[in-house]
Amino acid sequence: MASNALSILTGIGAAAAGLAGEKVAKNGSIPGLDIATILPALLGQSGGGAAGGIVGKVASVASVASKVGLLNNSKMGNIAELAGSLFSIGKADSKASKATDGIAGLAAAIMGGDGSGSAIASIASMALGLGKTAKNEKSLSGMASDLGKTLASQFGVSFGGAAPAVNALDNVMENDKKTDLFKSILKGIVG
Repeated sequence: MASNALSILTGIGAAAAGLAGEKVAKNGSIPGLDIATILPALLGQSGGGAAGGIVGKVASVASVASKVGLLNNSKMGNIAELAGSLFSIGKADSKASKATDGIAGLAAAIMGGDGSGSAIASIASMALGLGKTAKNEKSLSGMASDLGKTLASQFGVSFGGAAPAVNALDNVMENDKKTDLFKSILKGIVG
């Protein structure tokens, strides 16, 4: 589950890059989106608010992680464990997982991705094609939000961070189109 959550977060990053018009290298590196920096920011700001049980769990994991130094350790296993505390995955709609195009197809690719460089590059490429169909910035932002909503409604993805956690990303990420789209996808999942 934890590694699946990390794969989803990375897939969301790749989708944001693609929607923003950027290609992702076959090694899966997404310039400007460092998951090892993003996760601690999300965890550090998600300890309050009305989201209830999972937010408390996330705050607890963040506290423990900071005490044992996991937040500053870039070992993927530790990062995957932290990602697992932010995302939970419910039951997917059986039709949704078979989608191959549009927003549903992109969501299916994110959910079916294994976190490998080639899967991440493929998600970004798919999002790049989809992003080219947007008429303007507002339409592009709507696509990102719809992607988050699709991940939540059709694939059962829920995000343990609330709006303050997403806003905390402003402190660790560049302020650009890709970052805005990444945040729009997360906000779409939150609802």
